[in-house]
Amino acid sequence: MKPTIGYDGDAAAIKELGNGLGVELFPVGYEASEYGIVLVDERGRFFLLHHTGGYFLGENDFDAFDRFIRGGLAPDAEDYFV
Repeated sequence: MKPTIGYDGDAAAIKELGNGLGVELFPVGYEASEYGIVLVDERGRFFLLHHTGGYFLGENDFDAFDRFIRGGLAPDAEDYFV
């Protein structure tokens, strides 16, 4: 079997982002307008893997939802690399 997340290369991109962050990531949903992958790490932080890169969504589910409601740009996930 060759599991896929959505597009070829998504699983490898998730693994690469997780390696940079120093944590395991798990896909929990999709951003419907551009098919970004919503990810949560083992600490409960939320990230978005978009075709333009990785983005930080929030420290936890409440923070991510609050940031979503308030709008604005999400910082690059690279700002959270170890």
